[in-house]
Formats: sequence, structure tokens, C-alpha cells
Amino acid sequence: METSFITLHKAKHLLSHVLVVAGARRWPRALLGESGETATGFYADFGLIDPPDEIERGLLAEEMGRVLAGFQIFRDVQLTPREARERFAGQPWKQQQVAVLAELGERIGCYELDGFLDVCDCAIKSPRELRAVHPEKFLLTAAETVLWRDRTATRRLVRITGEIFPAPPPCECCVP
Repeated sequence: METSFITLHKAKHLLSHVLVVAGARRWPRALLGESGETATGFYADFGLIDPPDEIERGLLAEEMGRVLAGFQIFRDVQLTPREARERFAGQPWKQQQVAVLAELGERIGCYELDGFLDVCDCAIKSPRELRAVHPEKFLLTAAETVLWRDRTATRRLVRITGEIFPAPPPCECCVP
């Protein structure tokens, strides 16, 4: 694979982690949902009443910049399914992720970023990789309501989307 392609995917993936951490800091009581890459950027879902306006998204982007510029710890953490269920109690999306991953193995892959723990079984949990993501190379561009359904409920979440710039050509491997 081409190095720039791999670098782009690492940056998008790591920015989704940083967005989740920054959002959890700004809205500590919010439910956390799905996060990941888009064809040209990244996203994360939060249990907010209303989508944040442009000013609030700007404040969130500033928090992301602070996370990128000042983090001390970024590491892989492996939990047992029981530990993960206990750790993510009260977070229905994370509970669903843990249940699926528990069927696949005896350990649940997570990451810790400066005391914040989240589910992710990716292989790029290194401080060096995160430091390579420039804190001024992204912009939060949208916030919209999304619905998440599980066996017990339908939940309304807010998806915050960001783009990397200068804008790369959209890749075909990420969901638009």
C-alpha cells in the first residue's frame, strides 16, 4: 500500500479517537456512540440534546487541539469481557461493542488517552503515531442527529463530523 494512503487512514482513525476524548471532556455525562472514518475525514456520535452550533464545534475543535498538543499517555489496554462490561456500564453502544468482541476472544482491545478509556481493537495505539497528527490539519464541519437502534431502544445521538485538510481525494474503502 502507498505510504500516503496509510498515513491518511491513520490520521483519520486517530482523529476519531481524539474527537471522542474531547467530546467526553466537554460533555462528561453524554452517552458515547460510534466513531470512525469517513471517505475524507472522521466522526463520533454523542448523546446530546441538540447538535452543537458552529461556535460550540469551534470550542470542541480547540479541545481536540489541546488533546493532540498535550497528551501524556496513549496506550493499548486489554480488558477481560467482565472488566469491560463493568468499565462501560451505562454506555449502551460500548456495551454492544464489548458483547460482540467478547464472542471473538477473551480480551477486549481498548485504548487509554490521558486517563480516558474507550473500546478500540486497532493496532495504531502509539504516542509516536498520535504525535504525527497535526493539531491544525482538521476542521469540524457538521453536526447532525442520527438514530441508533439496539434490541431494547432507539436512541437519538448527534454525529459530529470532521474533515482533514488540505482535503484528500475521497477513498473508496470508507463509508461515505
